[in-house]
Amino acid sequence: MHSLRAALPGPDVLDAVETALVRHRAFGDSVYIRDQLAVAYRRRLHKVGASMPAARQLARRLDGATPARQRQLTGDTVLRCAVQHAMRQLHLGDDYGLPLPQCAALFQAASAHLDAGLPGGPLTAHLPPMARLHQERKRRAMGDKDADAGSEADTYIWHAWQDGTPYASAFLAVMEVNYGAPLATPTPHERALLRRGLCLLETLLPRLTASALSHVQLIALFPKLGVWRGKASSSQFRVNGSLFLNQELIGNPWWLAEHLLHEALHQKLYDFRHGHSLLAPGYARADGARVCSLWNAPDDDGNQYWDAHRTLAAFHVYVHLALLCLLAERHETALAPLYGPIGQHMSGSRRAIDRARYLGEQLHSTSRPELGLAGRHMTDWLLAVLDALDTQPRPAGATVHLLLDLYERQSRKLDTYLARQPPPRGDLPVLPAQQELAQARAALHLLDRDMPPCTLDAAQGWPRARQQVLQALMPLAYDVTMMERAGYPQAQALIMQMVQQSSRQLAALGALG
Repeated sequence: MHSLRAALPGPDVLDAVETALVRHRAFGDSVYIRDQLAVAYRRRLHKVGASMPAARQLARRLDGATPARQRQLTGDTVLRCAVQHAMRQLHLGDDYGLPLPQCAALFQAASAHLDAGLPGGPLTAHLPPMARLHQERKRRAMGDKDADAGSEADTYIWHAWQDGTPYASAFLAVMEVNYGAPLATPTPHERALLRRGLCLLETLLPRLTASALSHVQLIALFPKLGVWRGKASSSQFRVNGSLFLNQELIGNPWWLAEHLLHEALHQKLYDFRHGHSLLAPGYARADGARVCSLWNAPDDDGNQYWDAHRTLAAFHVYVHLALLCLLAERHETALAPLYGPIGQHMSGSRRAIDRARYLGEQLHSTSRPELGLAGRHMTDWLLAVLDALDTQPRPAGATVHLLLDLYERQSRKLDTYLARQPPPRGDLPVLPAQQELAQARAALHLLDRDMPPCTLDAAQGWPRARQQVLQALMPLAYDVTMMERAGYPQAQALIMQMVQQSSRQLAALGALG
């Protein structure tokens, strides 16, 4: 198994990168990003207000509010949905989302919330203090001035509360439309687990954590039911300001720290998108550029092919996760007595760097026409950040390491599958093994390399062959001199064909779950 840990840059480099990621005037400064978001939503409210008095009234109240209050209100998940849904219905004629009368009632409730001077947004107004992600005693310890500033961007943990309130009802309706699956009210133990993961994340990246979470109004847990099955965490552009975590996975603080940051960063990018030219018009059209995420299993629906938005969102996250994983690996020995070893609970700095590098290259080539001006500048900036973290970059265009990452992970799934039940009838495990060995030999032959013979048997042929393929091909993922040889691109193409064909065969077998 190849190492998931990259060589560590100096601690001054890691500190400088965190500073850049939270202070860059356009791409990192969360107050600036949220101020631009407020400008965008006030403008939309005024447009909706031409046809809806409640929207016009709220827009005028927001115009007269302080920047902090504007950020609080426009950070509300339900209020954002009401504005977007009303815009689509009034100006595009779509029958989409919350009905217009309900949107009007939500605008009226937001005006009342603002007039009453209540903190935060209307959605979280009825949640109890125990639902705050940051505990009350910590807020009081900060001092009055800092506590007031922190309350501007409070993050709450979702609880089933007064379903009859306008914002609670609307939130559940939005969830039904976008996910169609239930949420879980956390137990006291689960709240403690969430705060433990947050504490670890704040220990590693205090400034970046505060920046990312300032874009998150609500964190909710979900059970493994319906659409949630198979998901570790989730967030989406249509449910801005909220993120969702698998309640069965939050017990490991390293996993939780990574996924909290991951989803919060998506929210930060979504907020940026609302106020900037992140994407070109029409980027999502059917014939728009797509990037193949080589570490994801291919399927008949083509879910491994990402449009420009998804590619940029993943690139943005992986650059930040590279920093998180480097710091986690640096401080693991000191933190393990409190949080346990990292084990396989984080992506690993090498994997995060490798995926970020590939996506950045693809954004520069394949997807660049689909990016807006701000998206192109952000891509260039994030690549510069990545250059500071990646002390051992591979040659441009090398992807064998990404393909073998998928192959190795799926080999472990095959081992688990075969251990759980007898092998299928006939020679199904042997035939794919023979194909993969032949393709690996052909790829090595292009680089003047040989592969040792492998004796197969009906019971363990496929797993054993896959291990031999991995051992033979892994040097191609790390040996820079091999990557620079003339036959490398053709060998890489053969390996890609082998890995994707094997993935489809495993899926047909039922070994991937």
